[in-house]
Formats: sequence, C-alpha cells, structure tokens
Amino acid sequence: MRETKAFPYADADPRLWSCDGPVVFFPVRHHSPACARFVGELVRRLRPAAVLIEGPSDFNPRLGELLAPHTLPIAIYSYFTDAGQNRRGAFYPFCEFSPEWVALRAAAALKIPAEFIDLPWSETAALDRAANRYADGALGRSSYTAQLCRSLGVDDWDTLWDTLFEIDPALSPGEFLRRCHAFCRNARLADGGASAADLAREAFMLSRICAALARHPRGPVLVVTGGFHSSALFDGLYSENEYNENAASPPDGAIAPERQPRPPDGGHGIALTPYSYERLDSLTGYEAGLVNPGFYHRVWLDHSPGAHAALLAAAAQSLRARGQTASTADLVAVETTAAALATLRGHAIVWRTDLVDALTGALVKEEIATAARGSGAARHPFLDALHAVFRGDARGRLAPGTPLPPLVADIAAALRAHDIEPPSQERRLELALDKPADIARSHTLHRLRILEIPGFARTDGTDFTGRDDLSRLWETWALRWTPDFDAACIERSLYGAALPDAAGARLVENAARIERDADAAARLLLDAALAGWHAGFARLRARVIELLRADASFVSVARALGHLYYLYRYNDSVATAAAAARDEIAALLTESHARAIWLLEAQAPAADEAAIKGLRALLAAVHTAGKTLAWDTAGLVATLRRLCATSSHPPLLRGGAAGALWSLGETGLADILGQIPSAPDKLGDFLQGVFALAREESQRHPDLLLAIDRHLLAYDTEMFLAALPALRLAFTYFTPREKDHLARRLLEATGATAAAPLPALAVSPAAAARALAFESRLQQELARHGLRAPLVK
Repeated sequence: MRETKAFPYADADPRLWSCDGPVVFFPVRHHSPACARFVGELVRRLRPAAVLIEGPSDFNPRLGELLAPHTLPIAIYSYFTDAGQNRRGAFYPFCEFSPEWVALRAAAALKIPAEFIDLPWSETAALDRAANRYADGALGRSSYTAQLCRSLGVDDWDTLWDTLFEIDPALSPGEFLRRCHAFCRNARLADGGASAADLAREAFMLSRICAALARHPRGPVLVVTGGFHSSALFDGLYSENEYNENAASPPDGAIAPERQPRPPDGGHGIALTPYSYERLDSLTGYEAGLVNPGFYHRVWLDHSPGAHAALLAAAAQSLRARGQTASTADLVAVETTAAALATLRGHAIVWRTDLVDALTGALVKEEIATAARGSGAARHPFLDALHAVFRGDARGRLAPGTPLPPLVADIAAALRAHDIEPPSQERRLELALDKPADIARSHTLHRLRILEIPGFARTDGTDFTGRDDLSRLWETWALRWTPDFDAACIERSLYGAALPDAAGARLVENAARIERDADAAARLLLDAALAGWHAGFARLRARVIELLRADASFVSVARALGHLYYLYRYNDSVATAAAAARDEIAALLTESHARAIWLLEAQAPAADEAAIKGLRALLAAVHTAGKTLAWDTAGLVATLRRLCATSSHPPLLRGGAAGALWSLGETGLADILGQIPSAPDKLGDFLQGVFALAREESQRHPDLLLAIDRHLLAYDTEMFLAALPALRLAFTYFTPREKDHLARRLLEATGATAAAPLPALAVSPAAAARALAFESRLQQELARHGLRAPLVK
C-alpha cells in the first residue's frame, strides 16, 4: 500500500475516531464495501445500545418493512407536493454493500434498537435539490479532495477513495476510522464548511443523538452518517452548550420545537421501491455517485487477490457475445498487464482501474478521446463490454406484501378491468375507437403513456395531431412487462392516488413547464382528451390562454388553433366529454383566433410554407367554428388585404392571402388574375399560396388556367426551367384526378381537345386490386422494419 500521509491528524480531537466514548461516530461513503464491512464488524463487536443511521426519519414508523426479504437493490422513495402544486421526489438507495443497510441488518440480528435520524427530505428539498440522497455530494467536489488526488497521483475522486479505503485487505477498523475521519474533516473544512441544508439536517441529527443518549445514558450509541457530517456532529455534541461527557447526566433529549419534522403544506408520501445497478451507476444513473456497482458487489462478496479473474472471464464472455474478438492470448495479456499495473501503483490486489487500463492497453488498438474510467464519454466496444460487466445487471424486487402507494393498486385494478396487463412476451393490441370498451382501454393506456409507465407503447393508429386521415379511428399498442414497471408505478405516486388524477396532475405539471409555446399547450389539451381527463379543459384553460398570449410565433399559435378547432368540431372522435368541454374549447379557440390574426401580419416578412399551413388552419376555423361563435371577420379581411397590397412580402404569402380572400368571398377572380406575378421565380410560389387557400375555387375557373398558360408560353426555355420546380410544387395541392380535370378544362378552353385528346383516367378493377395489394405488401414491409410510409398530400 502506498504512503497515505498526505493529510494531517493532529488538528482533530482523537475522540472523533475513538470507540470508547458514549457516542461512536462512524463515517461512511454511501455504497462502500469497506464501510459496510467495518460497520458490520463494529456493531457485532461493540454491541451498542442503539444504532442511529443517516436516513429519512419519517420512515421510522415503517422501519420493519426494510427487514422483509427483499431482493436488493431497493430504495426508500420520498415524495411530496407543496402548496404551489410543485411535485418532487428523492431516493435513498440500498444495495448489499451499503453501510446503512448492513448497520440496520446487523442491529436487527442482535435486537439492538435502530432508527433513521435525518430530516424528512421534504423539509430540506427547498435548499437541496439532489434527488439521490446518498450521492457523494461535497466530499467528491471538495478542493481538498482535488489536492489529495494530485498528491497521490490518482485521476479522480473514485480512484482516490479506492486507494485510501477499499483496496488494501489488511486495513484495520481502527486505522480506517482514524483515516476516514481525518479525510472527511479536512475535505469539509477546505471549502468553508457546509450548506444551509446540511446545517439544518445536522441540527436535527444532533437532536436525535441527544434523544438517544437520554434513553441510553450509559451508551454507547453508534452514529452512522456520511463522513461529511461526522465531525460536525461530534463538534456539536462535545461543545460546551451541547454535551459534557463528564457531566452527571446527558442533556434533555426532547427535540426543540423548531426541529420537529414538519410535513409540507401539500401532500407527502414515502414508500419502498425497486432499484437497479444501472440507476446506481454514476456512468448511467442520475446523481448516483458510484462507478460500476457490479464491480464493488463482487468485491463485497470476495475481497481476495484472485477475485478479478471472475470479472475478467465475465468481460470476455460479454465481448464474445457482442461479436468482439478476444482470444485467450488477449486475455492473458490483459491479466498480465493488470497485475503489473497493480504492482506499479502499490495495489495489494488487482483493482477496477487496473483492469480497465489493462484492457485498454492490450485490446484497444484505436485512439480514444477520453479515459475509460472517467465520465463515460469514451466509446469503444471493448470498454462498453467491460463497463457493462462492472455495472452489473442486478434489479431489485420488493418482498410480497410490502405496503405500496394507492396509485399502484389503482393501476393494477385498471389493467385487470380492461384486460391490458402487460405480459412477459409482447402483445399487440388494436383498438377501434368507435367502440365503448376500446375507448375505455385507450383512456387507460394514454394515462399510462402520459405518466411514462414503461411497457405500454402506441405503435400506430389515427394521427390525431396531424389529422391527415380521420376516416378510421383506431390505435395499435404494444404491451410488454419490463423490470422497471413496478418501480415506475411507485414513483409516479407523487402525482396522485388514482390513475386519472395522476395523469391529469402530470399534464398540469407539463403545462407549467412550457414556455411561450401555444402549440405544445394545445397538444396537452389533446392529450387530456385522449386520456379521457374531463376536468382537463377547465384545469388547463388559464395556462393555455397565458401561453397563447405569450407566444410570438404565428406558426405556433396557428398550430394551436388547428388542435383546438379539431377538438371543438370532432371531440367525440377522441372521446372527450363533449358537452362539458365545448364551452372551454370555444373560449380558447376565440383567443387563439384573435392572436393568430395579429401575429400573421407582424411576421409576414418571414413567412414560409409553415405559415401557409397556419393560414389554412385559421381559414378552416373561420369557415365553420367562426360562424357558430359569431366571429367578426372584418379584422382578418383587412389584414389579408394589406398582405396582398404589400409587394415586399414573399409571393407565397401574398398568394395565400389572395386565396384566403377568394375563399371567404371577399375578392373575385379578376383580383387574383391581376396579382399573378409574371416573374418566373415568383409565379410558382404565388400559385402555391392561392391553391393552398382556395383549392376548390381554383378548379372552377378555367380563366385562371388560361392566365397561367399565357405566362408560361411567354417564357423562354431558361425562364420556364426556372419556374418549373415551384410550379410543380404548387400543383401538388391537387389529387391526380383533380389534375386530370384541370388539364381537360385547359384543353377545352384553348380548343385543343380534338387535336390532342387526353387518355381516359380510368382504372380497371383488376388494376386497382393489384395496386392495393402492392400497397398492402409495402406497408407490411415498412412496418416490419419499424418504418412508416410518407404521407401524401
């Protein structure tokens, strides 16, 4: 073991690491095999009067649940909703080698009282937003930690911890305590102490220690907390005002009123939930704070010089399963290099970094950008395989009978009631949305989708957002149980106790997160309709109006208007409560109509094809809903006339404005003909706008076709080729049959029908059947490869 005298001991009180006082402080790094091993030994040797553990004190009444025969890893999940309806959740994960878990189990085996002593998370969430309550936090970020890494020549915090505390199998419990206390104290002092959240938590923990001393005056009381807190708790206990070990009796153990745990103003819940090593791994998880938990699990099971051989064999199997060549000679080279690196680094046994670096040096022939044991940014098949083995695939499972939040039972009941429980093998489910039973199924599935419960994926069906084809209302879902299903159901309990309410609360939360996006806000209303959340329109109305007024994009507001218009006219097709929601939708539709008209002119210079689609949505609403809602079209007509009269506006927009006026009956063919530009680079764009907004009118007037024909005949070859791409795009607004009709009208108008007759646009039943069969085979092939056919206008 290399020399580790890079930090001083002299400035710390020796009682800090003593095991002879009334209170014994045991500092830990969460999920450390060394800490777990030593704390288990200490509980069995010391037989303390009580074991106090850093963990959520509001779980103490249910501490027995942790002693059930769970499959680890699991976590305590704490969640709450404050008075402002903000929802938060946090985890306290436990695996086999978590020192908190080992201390709790050892105390239970010896019938020693144990309890969690940390403030309920909801009390500190406003000051500390970390979702993983057992992450490393300030210890890993300390400037002292960085200084020590440089002094010992190691790369990062994880390697530093391993070097000081994990690798040496001969490290004694006494030396561990002395070294760990000194390190954690110096790391805390280096950057000026603790945060406000940590100070509040430590004050509460100290009060719980004093309460335990009052119950057990002869002690000893074992306090197991993160190393960052240990020295502060020691200082607080042994200060003049808190506790004098020579006094006749310890202080009053009652908790000061200001230190009593207080639930948030809204709702609070706490429950056990399954966890996984993937979530625990800092390379893949969120704020997990532990690299490669699978490696440390193996160390926990076997901390011997030859333990790395099993890891290397597993990595070789993973490599070969991924199609990566790793011969016996390669593996011998890796093991030889790893052993040499361990010796060079002073490691008593081959360690994780030795194996990673040996595999990189022996098998990776290409250059990689970053070190494999760093942030995970490096990507190479060999390294991916090794990290997958080191990560482990352990997934927790709660013991039967573990109390669960009400939402879990409600989801299970809904799945049973509608026969949509996810099976182990994928099940395809097609729903016809004109059948009440299938509508109810669809509601439940969309609620699960909104809550992001895994195992339920909508794979096909009617596009209610694009609404290109509403001739058949249907959906296809893929159902399959996943290991994350149970945990997700538990963790979504922060949204409510019943599935409809939880999905609605999630939509409200999503609405609060949207910024200046009316389109996204209106799509939330569509989701509310698909989920059958009938209260959604009233609950979301104020927020949608707020976003409509804040959105400065005509395209976005017009898309929102399109969604609202669909819900207003066709809400039965998405199974909403039509009568209850209709007035709410009408008010939103009127608001978006007024906003869209104002933005249309304001953003005219930047208009493009998306703006034309928005103008089409606006015109569709005016034609139908506008009459029912008694909209005044004078403002829209005036805006369209100004757009037509401004020559600096894009020809696409001017054509769209002219077409909209024509469709509204506010202008005639003569005005359209007078506005057709003769320039070849503008003709097609102008006609595209006209056809998009006045498709029916354009087909009824052969004079429009004659005017276009005259312009084309006046072009030379170069001008014609310049006009052709945009002109072809303009005519895509018509179907093949409509194009045939236009061509015949043009030939009739020019008298060329007899000289150049067009072939009849007729298809025999046999040809139609062949075309449909081919289209069906094509769609099946696209579906087999996970693709979809492009939509045809």
